[in-house]
Amino acid sequence: MSVFFRALAGVLLSVSLFAAQAHDHQSAVAATGPVYHAQGILKKITPQTVTIAHQAIADLNWPPMTMQFALPPGAERASLMPGENVDFTFVQGESGYQIVSLTALR
Repeated sequence: MSVFFRALAGVLLSVSLFAAQAHDHQSAVAATGPVYHAQGILKKITPQTVTIAHQAIADLNWPPMTMQFALPPGAERASLMPGENVDFTFVQGESGYQIVSLTALR
């Protein structure tokens, strides 16, 4: 199963907003907990966070909601704009939920 997650992460990260940083982070978090996948609408982006109105996430038993996610330290902002549909993966860290990859659905 970890081969599947590594392959999936490789594909997602190749077009990811944070390709280099996310790949390093993905390797570090794979052993500490699951990586969750979702889609939603980007509502706000700052240097440290993104706010996303996401669809239901069955793996966490979450209904659709809007929430803020931390960005990886040193992540570079791309040309994403509020209102764009996004595909993203995230992990649960000690201080909340952190984005691993964030890609516009164009």
